[in-house]
Amino acid sequence: MKKTPLNALLIGLTVAANAQAPKQATSFTQKSNEAVYSKLNFEDTEDFKDAKRGFIATLEDGKILSKSGNVAVNLNDFAFIKGKAPATVNPALWRQGQLNNINGLFKITEGVYQVRSFDAANISFIETKNGYVVIDALTIEEASAKAYEFVKKHVANKPILAVIVTHSHGDHYGGLQGLVSAEDIKSGKVKFITPKGFYEEAVSENVLLGNVMRRRAGYQFGLGLERNATGQVDIGLGKPFLSGGTSSLLQPNFEIEKTGQTINIDGLELVFQLTPNSEAPAELTLFAPAQKVFFSAEIASHTYHNVLTPRGAKTRDAKAWAGYLDEAIDLFGDKTEFVVPSHTWPVYGHDKGITFLEKQRDLYKYVHDQTVHLANKGLNKDEIAEEIKLPAELAKEWYNRDFYGTVKHNAKATYQFYLGWWDGNPAEYDKLPQVEAAKKYVEWFGGEETVLKKANESFQKGEYRWVAEVLKHVVFANPNNTAAKNLQADAFEQIAYQSESGIWRDLYLSGAKELREGVTPPKNPLDRSAAFLSALTPEAIFEYLSITVDGTKAAGKDIKLRFVFPELKKNILVYLKNGVLHQSEKRVDEKAEFTLAISKEKFVLLLTKPETARDILTSEGVIFEGDPFKFRELASVFEPANPYWNIVTP
Repeated sequence: MKKTPLNALLIGLTVAANAQAPKQATSFTQKSNEAVYSKLNFEDTEDFKDAKRGFIATLEDGKILSKSGNVAVNLNDFAFIKGKAPATVNPALWRQGQLNNINGLFKITEGVYQVRSFDAANISFIETKNGYVVIDALTIEEASAKAYEFVKKHVANKPILAVIVTHSHGDHYGGLQGLVSAEDIKSGKVKFITPKGFYEEAVSENVLLGNVMRRRAGYQFGLGLERNATGQVDIGLGKPFLSGGTSSLLQPNFEIEKTGQTINIDGLELVFQLTPNSEAPAELTLFAPAQKVFFSAEIASHTYHNVLTPRGAKTRDAKAWAGYLDEAIDLFGDKTEFVVPSHTWPVYGHDKGITFLEKQRDLYKYVHDQTVHLANKGLNKDEIAEEIKLPAELAKEWYNRDFYGTVKHNAKATYQFYLGWWDGNPAEYDKLPQVEAAKKYVEWFGGEETVLKKANESFQKGEYRWVAEVLKHVVFANPNNTAAKNLQADAFEQIAYQSESGIWRDLYLSGAKELREGVTPPKNPLDRSAAFLSALTPEAIFEYLSITVDGTKAAGKDIKLRFVFPELKKNILVYLKNGVLHQSEKRVDEKAEFTLAISKEKFVLLLTKPETARDILTSEGVIFEGDPFKFRELASVFEPANPYWNIVTP
């Protein structure tokens, strides 16, 4: 039986050890970055005051250890971000990095606390008479557990009564079991509250597309980069502590189904707003009337967010996003004194908070409306991205800057949301695959040496975007051309140094690193597949297995298997037909060629440790009948995904 590739979802990425030293900023990059100081108001220190307000305590040594004893979080990694920005970092991003360096436990108002920068996201605590209601559970259990430990030590030692996860992204739910046990959630002792559709969307994004998103996320969050002035600085939303620790996904026991829904937890009244298809397919915001706090989740932060994340996900609805911000102002605005995002820092004061929400609203709507306006004039997505410039009243606000999402990227995303990837030109509709096209381009250019000569001339003029584009053809035509790869890496690097967006910087620097060093799997990959699968329903597991099917191997096969999970009272027919894997709980009387009654725990072991299949199938409580070779035949069509595929080379 072939081992299924589920470990590919979560394992990390390392590169070859023969690292080439980063280059310094060219004169063009130095001038570009120096010009930022005259464009923006660096004398404005209000954000620093707000980010430090209510500080209580932080980690003395700056470190959070994983369960295995390794360092999962090290706040000291970013201690270099101080003083004036070096020439290799956009000064606006440097400022954002300084703000996101302000970490620890903070008191926002009476009974409301937040821990920031122990993880990529924030975790908030509302104190009640007998416990805490927690908002967002971070990425890893070690970070959320440390945050709770701080609250118990510095506020009050009380139990957690409920955890609210605002949306279906892993940096908000992965650390749940660092706060409460799976048993307490399953029994209902602790409420686990999410927006409607949370679990389905979390599975869709992190299981079905887990392998490709993980690889692209490695670029977006710079997981292979050094943390220094020529490497990773910040991701705009916070600190990228995403490479260690323990994460899991659990099913909620309470869903918010409509805007205006109110719940009361130990005397704490909370009012919810559903915001689906904004920053996440399943998302909510909430308002605490007694505390006058609006928790804005990720529909409002101190940065322009992504309408389409570079790691890959469903394109978001920018028009709806702006509409939800407008609705939130109408619902809660007159009573709001504090706006608390799930990333970055709070906004204090009614007038300041409403202005923040209004200008964030208008940021999303302006780029949306202008994209549609220009598309109707016949411009394509690339032309629109170059054309749109924010009006001064929006662009001057630090919280509207391109620290995470960008105007260019979001204009293209909005175009895609409405019109798809094609721009209407038939020449763009059925293009040659990039390797085949690259070879023809290089031939037409007059050969690799000619292209390199011209690319070097363009590099000396500071035309880094053009150098990056044209050298892609040489690299894809001949991935062994080291000179072309190194020059393209140099161009990527200078683009990164000039980027205001933390994730744009990461993307380009990650590309440069791969060009120079290649991609090498880690020596001892971390396999979290068993722990991850244990949190999934059998239906979700079979849904994942369906996308691991190699259609060529499956062609012509017709297999029917039945899986019975006694403790879950589930009876699922799984069948392969026409190259497609299906599942059904309705066909209870349909005959299967092999039937397996097994606990989900042992089923997970069967998938993740197939070499022990004989022992598992003959163990106590496991019953099977029919032809077990049919099980092996089905497993033979599952194809392991490659978690280390090349991105900047063929």
